[in-house]
Amino acid sequence: MSNPFRKTSALKRLLSILVLVAFSFTFSPVAMAQGDFDFSDDAGGDFDFSDDTPSKPLDLEKKFVMPNNGKPVNLVFFEPVDGTPQKTLDRLTEATLEQLKGEHYAQYDSVEGIPVLEKLGQMDSDERLTCVDDAACLANIGHDIGAANIIVGRIYTENREQPQITFDLIDVYTSTNKNSIYFDTQSRLRKQEQDISGALLRLFNIDTGSIDTLLTKREEVKAPPLPLGQLVSGIVLGVVALGAIGTGIYFGVEAGNYDDKVSDAIKANKDKNNAYGNMKTQRATKKDYDKASDYAMIANILYASGAVLAVVSAILFLVRSDKDEDIFANELYISPTVDSEGGGVVAGFTF
Repeated sequence: MSNPFRKTSALKRLLSILVLVAFSFTFSPVAMAQGDFDFSDDAGGDFDFSDDTPSKPLDLEKKFVMPNNGKPVNLVFFEPVDGTPQKTLDRLTEATLEQLKGEHYAQYDSVEGIPVLEKLGQMDSDERLTCVDDAACLANIGHDIGAANIIVGRIYTENREQPQITFDLIDVYTSTNKNSIYFDTQSRLRKQEQDISGALLRLFNIDTGSIDTLLTKREEVKAPPLPLGQLVSGIVLGVVALGAIGTGIYFGVEAGNYDDKVSDAIKANKDKNNAYGNMKTQRATKKDYDKASDYAMIANILYASGAVLAVVSAILFLVRSDKDEDIFANELYISPTVDSEGGGVVAGFTF
């Protein structure tokens, strides 16, 4: 016959064990949700990652597809340092990729460096640190993937008033660090995107056409050839201009000679009653005076004509037409003119 008190004692022990198990689960530690830094445009606080623990360097659910557009491929990723949360690194990577979609980088395809992160994730911490700092190690990874460049970003926040971002440009073909830059930025994502935009231009040594560049690097523009007709016209007009000026000098000298004769005749007869002497002398002096006036007018006309022709000749030599034709063909006009006040030349052209 069984003992009922013994059964009761066994039930009490079983109940005590269940209570103990429930009690232990109640006070067991639970995972704490780690906070991320707010990179929204309105965020304005300082960086403080003291309570953050970096997550895994790669979201294994991400899928990578290698571009096949025939362009060189840039692999971009941010390496975690200073306990920076992965969410922050992802957003900086996205901002960098967005900037690399600009027209300055149209010759590249830029994607997130997931395959590089997968390779690095298979290494222990020391091996990973060594590889990230070694251009040849990263280049080997990029070579296996078929990439042209690897862009490694880092953000440093510890003991800094402003976060600092660095970029390394790894040339996969030469296995070298092609360029490195660093810059201080702010806590707001929009400001960081602006800073990243300028930093990438410097990283790739891209010329944006600044005023300094325009002053130091002037594009050489080859002038179009001078049409044969325009060349011949310029030479002919130049020769005619020289002839006109030379002839004008001759008539100017003759005008001066006749003017001197008139002055001498007046001076020789200044003590006589008739200032011009006898009638014969008077007629000769009047004739010399008229010749001096006529020759002076002809000299002035020739001077003006020669000057105009010389200017037109110079224009024909210096001005180039966009089309292979004479720019002054059938449009150049030169006409001498004489009026009551003297003479000259009227010239012009239409275009």
